[in-house]
Amino acid sequence: MLRFRPLPLLTVFTVLALALLIALGNWQMRRMAWKEDMIAQFDARGQAASLSEALCTMGAAAFSPSIRMPAPLLGEELRLYALREVPGHVRIGALRVPACNGEGERYLLIESGFEAVRGGQVTRPRSWRLEPLPEPGFFTPGNDPDTNEWYGFDRIEMAIALNVPADSVLDVWARADDGRPASLEQTPPAKHLGYALTWYGLALALVAVYLALHLASGRLRRG
Repeated sequence: MLRFRPLPLLTVFTVLALALLIALGNWQMRRMAWKEDMIAQFDARGQAASLSEALCTMGAAAFSPSIRMPAPLLGEELRLYALREVPGHVRIGALRVPACNGEGERYLLIESGFEAVRGGQVTRPRSWRLEPLPEPGFFTPGNDPDTNEWYGFDRIEMAIALNVPADSVLDVWARADDGRPASLEQTPPAKHLGYALTWYGLALALVAVYLALHLASGRLRRG
């Protein structure tokens, strides 16, 4: 028969740490399942016959089907700093599009090119996809409309800079459809599984250390 006299403080710490490690492992498993679902949706999205079709059928999806069309002729362009394969600036303009219900018109922010910082070479998209406008991060620098330097999306400021009505700018934008989004490629599902196994492994190691300490102090033994 085993006799067990747990150390109070060590037990409280172990229980809390164990709950945290298991929660982190479970979170990574959920992220893995979410990432697999998003990749499957992206790979199965197909082609849209027109920009209007993609806009009116996208719904709450994270991205629309691929849209192939002639490069739109744009007026004013904004320069949004971005890091893709190399650092550079995404050129963004406004495109007028009809409303899905046939009444009125709206404006869509659309990428017209990517200009590398070094060399100044501009790459023009051949196809686009619609995505929700990204939310600026906590450390995103402020925009400077006076110098046309942009670091995050701000519909009102961008609408003013592009001379379009702010209340008519859509909450999605058309970006170059040049492969899977970085959010799906940088941390593939297999990495999330590896992270989950790491957290679960640490949980098992914590239990082993906890029991070993009690064995060494004589608090866990056969009676």
